Amino acid sequence: MAERHTPLPPGGPKAPVSAATVAREANLPGSDVNIGALRKSLPAHVFEKSLAHSMAYFVWDSAVLAGLFYGYKAYLHGVSWGATEWAAYVVWANVVGFFMWSFFVVGHDCGHGSFSDNKTINAVVGHLSHGFLLVPYWPWARSHAQHHAYHNHKDKDMSHVWSTPAEESTGAKFLKDQPLLVPFAYTFGYLLAGWTDGSHFVPWGKLFRNNRERVQCVISTGVVLAYLVAIRYAAGSWSAFSVGFVVPWSIYNTWLYVVTYLQHHTADTQVYSNENWTFTTGAVQTVDRVYGFGLLDKLMHNITDGHVVHHLFYTSIPHYRLMDATPAVAESLGKSYRKVEGFPLLEFIKSHTKFTRPILEWLPEQRIWKMKAPSAASPVKQD
Repeated sequence: MAERHTPLPPGGPKAPVSAATVAREANLPGSDVNIGALRKSLPAHVFEKSLAHSMAYFVWDSAVLAGLFYGYKAYLHGVSWGATEWAAYVVWANVVGFFMWSFFVVGHDCGHGSFSDNKTINAVVGHLSHGFLLVPYWPWARSHAQHHAYHNHKDKDMSHVWSTPAEESTGAKFLKDQPLLVPFAYTFGYLLAGWTDGSHFVPWGKLFRNNRERVQCVISTGVVLAYLVAIRYAAGSWSAFSVGFVVPWSIYNTWLYVVTYLQHHTADTQVYSNENWTFTTGAVQTVDRVYGFGLLDKLMHNITDGHVVHHLFYTSIPHYRLMDATPAVAESLGKSYRKVEGFPLLEFIKSHTKFTRPILEWLPEQRIWKMKAPSAASPVKQD
């Protein structure tokens, strides 16, 4: 636990003060949350992991994707395209990309151990789902676990890292100043090139701490390469591979980036340091977002509108129990609970446009960083 030192009367020793105490003294959102008490207040069944339920979702997403690819091969592959076929393809590619994202969420449960209590089953299903999406499962699980362990910590969080304008790299500025690179940012920028956290494909990169993790990287990368070769072979040609897989896959990448970014970013999101960060102050900075349109959130396995619960209990509540726990958690958190309703397309575009995107600003009096709209931000430097 991070400590600061408060002076005692002259001649006396310095008393260590924990980050939790600092957070409570500052009345930071979530500083009064007792995670153990909150857990006990929830219905017992939300912590039950059902292998049958989890496998049913894996089979469902697999079957939907298989049916969509079969439909493409039966009705669009190898025929001349007119306006009707092009319109059908646009719809098809978007639906496939969306369900690829849903499929990712199933593997995401595997990485957290909430798919089942069996580590072998989790690893197998995780590789089957994430490998198809060209995500190296074990390295992703490594960085994602750190993201959850240190959500909204300025220096220790992973994935969408926290940077002030002065700290942003040229590449980060280019990505966030316009949304055109979003379909490729996650796989090519984050996973492959290793922006911010290190490459998830290269076993000697900075992401990995020991030889066991490096071996896991080699295995997971091998699974991705095997999938890539198999998909390319099944497509028959590079053009068919591009149209039949790469395009919907880029749409999946867009869904993944947009959803995960907006789960953690609003115009007033707060970010902390060792001085005042705690697990609960970080967790309540996540956002429940209701995308709407009837079944849309359900089809995304409620990782959107059940995200606060997910961050509070990410290893113990599977996705199909999130909405059973959310009302009680929202009531318990009170004003600390954050929820946004409405399909956020315009909000995301503004968040990745140079002159409208919120920026992270250091607030010296509060000893925190805060996301602010450009018009509200001021050029204050950290002291």
